[in-house]
Amino acid sequence: MRNFLLCLVALCAIVVSSCESATNTTLEPKLEITSNTTLRVEKGGGIFAIEYSVANPVEGQSVEVKVVNSEMITAVNSDTFGLVKISVSENLSTDMREGAVIINYGSQSATVVVLQEENLEGGDSVERIDITATHLIGTYYGENLTQGLAHYWIIVSDGGFKDGEIVPNSEFFRFDILAPLQPDTEDITIPDGTYRFDSYNSFSAYTIINLGNSDYMWVDNELEGWVTPFDDAEFTVNGSSLALVARVGSKEYHVNYSGEYSITESTIPETISNLTEDVVIDVSDCEVSLNNYGDYWQCGYCNWGVEFISKSGINNGVYLVLDLLATTADAASGFVGVYRSSGFSEEDPTKPAFGPGVFIPGMRISDDGVHLLGSLYQLKEDGRGVHQAPIYDGTITISENGDGTHRIVIDAVDDATPAHKITLDWTGIL
Repeated sequence: MRNFLLCLVALCAIVVSSCESATNTTLEPKLEITSNTTLRVEKGGGIFAIEYSVANPVEGQSVEVKVVNSEMITAVNSDTFGLVKISVSENLSTDMREGAVIINYGSQSATVVVLQEENLEGGDSVERIDITATHLIGTYYGENLTQGLAHYWIIVSDGGFKDGEIVPNSEFFRFDILAPLQPDTEDITIPDGTYRFDSYNSFSAYTIINLGNSDYMWVDNELEGWVTPFDDAEFTVNGSSLALVARVGSKEYHVNYSGEYSITESTIPETISNLTEDVVIDVSDCEVSLNNYGDYWQCGYCNWGVEFISKSGINNGVYLVLDLLATTADAASGFVGVYRSSGFSEEDPTKPAFGPGVFIPGMRISDDGVHLLGSLYQLKEDGRGVHQAPIYDGTITISENGDGTHRIVIDAVDDATPAHKITLDWTGIL
């Protein structure tokens, strides 16, 4: 395998160029890798950057990126000219893995070899669990995430539903996929193919997208849900036979389902908020936590999260999340400051316009109150969303009081038209 791979890389790296005629003074583009041409990756994988330059670029010409060993290099993003980001999955084998990234610019081509160290513990550290699922349901959202591709949200369970209700002490596997659009929405099925986990969210067909609700959930005897996100996953569809392999921590679940299933079409409203009036948030009966997620959004800034959860649980009372980006990637810079809404990117309105000192607005993953990302406010009664609203625009101010406590002031609005004010003035220990 190694010799074959190296030959393939060498073949793809050949640069084809033509000599200029004496009358043509236009300089040919020249592509060059400016970071290391061999990228060495630890066994745990992660997201890595490859830098390149193009001399004498051609207006309108863009790069194309191909990978060798897609099981290892699971996602690629080349939106920023001069930079290619790749996602490398964890190596669970005792063998070193090898892959490559091939960057093409017109007739120019350059290759970076990716070497990943072996896992000396091998597969012994991962427990395999085989499950025969009895239920598979899903929701079809059409083009709500990206134009030209269909967004599905799939739920697979080994018996977690009865008469339309969730059964206590049951397990669920929930995940988003992107697939070709359905030609017939009267009879929606999941297109055949293999869907792989895309941790960087390239929003490509046949991917399991990483938007925060591709996860394993266990529901206890009180119907309280306990959720752990996927570390990696692969979903294979072949007619009425469907198989999911999902790695969650030290466990690898092999879930198989065969038979009929139900996919329901859903139209998502233009706004997330269901508020009918201004809201002053009451967090007096909440626990509060402060979390540092590092560069979670892969945008160069440290991500801080402030979370208020009702002492009665997430299904009753207030749930408030503030999703903040500091001014640097260094956590030592702290979280105190004035944060303004990042808004959304002009190039891709589904993605926040990341920057220093902003909060990520609440954004929709599905059309219920459970699956939102970013800064959001909810009020629930018996699991029903009485209030649901994104912290969409305005300011969030966090200051120190000098006595070990902090003050958080929210002066914001939701995404409704006309907008409703959402405010909070809280002092306490973070």
